[in-house]
Amino acid sequence: MYVHNNVKQRHFKTQITMSSQVQNKLFHYIISNSEIDDIQSRFISYKLELNEVKKIIQIEMVKEHNFNFYTDNGSFKVKTVSVPLPISSVIRN
Repeated sequence: MYVHNNVKQRHFKTQITMSSQVQNKLFHYIISNSEIDDIQSRFISYKLELNEVKKIIQIEMVKEHNFNFYTDNGSFKVKTVSVPLPISSVIRN
């Protein structure tokens, strides 16, 4: 039983690492190819990764705050909101 649990834990850690890598790639694509802010881009990349998206092919702005994301796993309608940024700041002393 101990070996079985150990194998499960290693598999789970691998899945988390792969998810983080995919999510980071999606996040960087979104912030590089749209006017969506970092916070919403991170959430969108998380939701896309949950839908097993590995690659974004195109981002199309339909109207303000409404986008179509074309991906390797179909297309998704994405709605964002106007967030007055920066919400917070971090300044080194």
